[in-house]
Amino acid sequence: MSTGRRAGRPRSASREILEEAACELFLEKGYAATSVADITQRAGVSRNTFFNYIPTKSDLLWTSVDDALEGLSAALGAAGPEPGAGGRGDGRDDAVAETRAALLRVAAALVPGTVVLAFANAEPMGVAEELEESAARRQGRAGRIVAAHLRRRGVDELTAEVLGGAQAGALLAALRAWSRSPVPREPFAVVFSSALDVLGPGSLTS
Repeated sequence: MSTGRRAGRPRSASREILEEAACELFLEKGYAATSVADITQRAGVSRNTFFNYIPTKSDLLWTSVDDALEGLSAALGAAGPEPGAGGRGDGRDDAVAETRAALLRVAAALVPGTVVLAFANAEPMGVAEELEESAARRQGRAGRIVAAHLRRRGVDELTAEVLGGAQAGALLAALRAWSRSPVPREPFAVVFSSALDVLGPGSLTS
């Protein structure tokens, strides 16, 4: 965070206030009928403050997931290429195990937040279409992060893309299932681990 940012609420607190206000309004008025101005008025912040924290209205549903993907990108990006990796994919099993472990760490730390409420109340909120479109963007991003790491580890382009897409798809499928499961919910990491298991060890490493 920049040290030059003006004094005020901590970033996390301001963002949480915006998320809470947005969810209230989506339930009351519907997603399409709720404007950024409505959200900022309910939250008691300025329009500039909103866009300082949140690029678009729909991104309010995904803040914690977006943070998690930033962490995943940083963790896998910092790993660097395997010494001598030359594109043959000889270390594919290890590379896939690395991405799986990194994703599970992300899942263990993830507090999905507002997206849980959105998936569980998509129809009352009128957010179903936007939610699926924005979910696809997060799935695509997660897949690209994973695929990039696999390529750095020497996995060939096609295999990296397929495996990245598979693991990213499991992440979003688990998030949907977890959001719609009855309360009290089991930890998200447990659901995500089960989703990865559906892919099977053979489909990921053989």
